[in-house]
Amino acid sequence: MQEVGGLMQQIPSLFVSSQQNFTQDTRISIRGFGARATFGIRGIKVLLDGIPITTPDGQTQLDHIPLSQIGAIEVIRGLSSGLYGNASGGVISLQSRPITTASNIAITLGDFQSKLLTATWSKAQEKNRFRAIVTHQKQKGYRQWSAYENTLISLANETDLNNGNSLKLDYSFFNSPFAHDAGGLTLEKVDENRRQAREANLIYSAGEQVQQHQISARFKTKNWLSYAFYTHRTLDAQLPFDYGGQIDLGRDYFGIGTQSSGSKNKWLWQYGIESAAQHDVRIRFKNKAGVTGTKTLHQNERFYNLGVYGIAEYSYSEWRFRTALRTDVHHITLADFLETNAGKKNLTAVSPMVAVYRKLSSELSGYLRWGTGFETPSLNELSANPSGETGFNSSLKPQKSSETEFGISLRKQKFDASLTVFYTKTKNEILPFELEAFPGQNFYKNIGQTKRKGIELEGNLQFIASGNIAFSYSHGRYQTETKKELPNVPKNQFATTWQQQFKKTKLSIQARYVGERFANSENTEQVPDFWTADIVLQRKWKNSLLTLGVNNIANTYFFDNIRINAFGGRYYEPASERQAFFRAVISM
Repeated sequence: MQEVGGLMQQIPSLFVSSQQNFTQDTRISIRGFGARATFGIRGIKVLLDGIPITTPDGQTQLDHIPLSQIGAIEVIRGLSSGLYGNASGGVISLQSRPITTASNIAITLGDFQSKLLTATWSKAQEKNRFRAIVTHQKQKGYRQWSAYENTLISLANETDLNNGNSLKLDYSFFNSPFAHDAGGLTLEKVDENRRQAREANLIYSAGEQVQQHQISARFKTKNWLSYAFYTHRTLDAQLPFDYGGQIDLGRDYFGIGTQSSGSKNKWLWQYGIESAAQHDVRIRFKNKAGVTGTKTLHQNERFYNLGVYGIAEYSYSEWRFRTALRTDVHHITLADFLETNAGKKNLTAVSPMVAVYRKLSSELSGYLRWGTGFETPSLNELSANPSGETGFNSSLKPQKSSETEFGISLRKQKFDASLTVFYTKTKNEILPFELEAFPGQNFYKNIGQTKRKGIELEGNLQFIASGNIAFSYSHGRYQTETKKELPNVPKNQFATTWQQQFKKTKLSIQARYVGERFANSENTEQVPDFWTADIVLQRKWKNSLLTLGVNNIANTYFFDNIRINAFGGRYYEPASERQAFFRAVISM
């Protein structure tokens, strides 16, 4: 059973964790950006069909996207603020499958009482295409107190208008009545029983309840592409501590954008403008062993963004020269209803990028790129005030980066490969930490300058007509100014996938190596490296597609997630042991 994050583990310098904790959500880092996330994705821009699903302050959850909807995934490694603005230390662009006439039901059953039911109905007519997807999944979980259940409805309609114009409307509803959080353990507790939950998480009933509605529209003409979206998300969370341990969060975020592109002679260009707003109503209560206590925080948080960008490319012989420039203005405000700690911040960022591409031969090409990036603290990070008071943490600053990248690629008929070398410098790197006075609660601070440098290699070999092998390798150093490595960023990663077609049967074997990494900023706690492998068999039978898979087939003991700088050494969330699953997709 695989989530969206699991589809990207073949990409070098991209690290996926927390795939088995549905309270913390999938976490993704690219070249170390996003590693600090304590839940969801931070520092990486995520788009669905060109529309941002990342909030204006840089947070992303993937729980409202059905896996069956995804047709293609494009990942841009490296700083991309020149085009995408805030929190784009990397970009993940998800593309929906084309809508065709079809109807099917998919049933998946797996270990740890995993159940997933997906029903899809779609109709493609001459000028209109409609698709509906409904999924329901639940799981008891590998660890104690790690069960979850959720339901997702996704609707899409595409209409071809006059003069070649088109309009696409999407709506999704996500409801998770419960997702329990087993918490982090010390190594001693892991050795004692890796399937147990942290005691405090049981006492305080740690977990969350989520509902989300999202609607979006995309209007396309010959030269213009415009979009608008609105999302409403509510979160009721219980954290494993008393003071402020219950959260009631109501979030609305919405935005519009438009862009145009064109070409003339040897020139290509694109320019656009986009604006987004985020309104968070954050209320905290005391958590009295799972029972709501007195209110400890009540504040309205606002994040507004306006961005203008342009990109131009000039071709000359075998050369291409590209430049991009983006300017962003951010306005952040807070209204405090308990104390008098209201405030506001105004942040401006200018993000240039230049690149040169050269075709060296019919099979070989190379490029050199320099770009910049910036990342503001999220509203959640700003509101986590280590002083214990209400209001924003005024000492937390945005982080800014610059990056130089060189790459070379080879494209042959049955083999392709690419090699990339990068060097990135970041000022005011943001990392989470915990305090003894508030065990289990995350706070954030700037740790100064960091340097990221690494090498990435990936390739694909089609050794016979019905089979191919893909591989990727990355090695990097991610050091702070005190020569310490950034926590939860592996220095070495390797992944390979062998796919083979045997008439109506398809075999896929994926192996992955994750090197050593650290659990804390002081680098005193080292997380061991590990190998793991998955195997999947698919076979078509009449009107059905049958799948049998085994994740972690070697039954490797490793950690699904690391809680960075957790107080008391509670860094470790053990991953599940061997997990088998069976899926049947029946076409109607």
